[in-house]
Amino acid sequence: MSLFEQDSIRKLLGGSDLAIDLGTANTRLFSNGGKLYVEEPTMVATEPQTGEITAVGIEAERISGKDCQPGPRSPLKSGVVSDVEAASILLRHLMGRVRPSLPRNLVRPRALACIPTDACEEEREKLIEATLQAGASRVVLVREPLAAAVGAGLDISAPHARMLVDIGDGVTDIAVIRSSELISTAAIRCACSDLQRAVSRMVSREQGIFLYPREAQRLSHRVGAIREINQTEPESAQESLYAEGRELSTGISVGTRVSLEAISQAMEPVLNRIISEITRVVHNLPDEIACEIIESGIWLTGGGAKLLGIPERLQLATSIDVRVASDPMRAVILGAQQMLEVSSATKIWNN
Repeated sequence: MSLFEQDSIRKLLGGSDLAIDLGTANTRLFSNGGKLYVEEPTMVATEPQTGEITAVGIEAERISGKDCQPGPRSPLKSGVVSDVEAASILLRHLMGRVRPSLPRNLVRPRALACIPTDACEEEREKLIEATLQAGASRVVLVREPLAAAVGAGLDISAPHARMLVDIGDGVTDIAVIRSSELISTAAIRCACSDLQRAVSRMVSREQGIFLYPREAQRLSHRVGAIREINQTEPESAQESLYAEGRELSTGISVGTRVSLEAISQAMEPVLNRIISEITRVVHNLPDEIACEIIESGIWLTGGGAKLLGIPERLQLATSIDVRVASDPMRAVILGAQQMLEVSSATKIWNN
């Protein structure tokens, strides 16, 4: 990119109005230098017969109650927009909430939006289109792990490499950063939602019960990856957790108990895939970069960073110190918000 192009983008987006983290599970917006922050579930509810969207965000989650399919859904799949119309309606709703903090004469705000590193051109265009349809005048994209690194407090301008792993709801994004540039990236469309689906499928198969999504999420976080580390004693293998769902045959709401061992076994293939990909990236780094990562450690962000035992499990697999950001779930949006305030952010935005 030429200096003229960089200067043009700085003038265009200097003092941008919105930072957007449109995630599979939650969407977060900062407005006008962080003066107003909003966060709601990335969820839309539709009328079954017509498919018309009837509620979004918190309201969609609230009216869903404990219904199973058909019901509220995310307009994203594996971390990227799958339904442009639904995503734009959700973003328009959230933009409306932050509009009081924007200048009164501003009709269409400018936006910086975050996207996974492996997003293809079509997926990037869908995010831009959804944001423009929601009311933005212009959109610049930033790669999520770079924003997360800034939000986690890493000095991305340092000449020594830093490694960050963002385990979100739909994608696990891995990046090595040096001198404000992404020098190595990898991503897999496998993350927290896959852990929850694995637990839900196991309960459906073994007990004939559809777990409510919130219950599957709670069970996966309660067990996490710690059992493989601790090598659970035989007597504790029979411990169980209470959960609620619906009988598949009757649709009646019921309670059930699910053993910790069964939950752990259901999650293990997904955990193995995530950890194996991170380990592969580490092993394939050039020796010089690998030495710098060993010194600085691996940083975790995203909802997956809060899974019980994940840092310890990853540290065992890589033999590298693993650290969790102070606010891992908001690292991406916090970093994007900071990028709005940096006058030299063009280089970062266009990595």
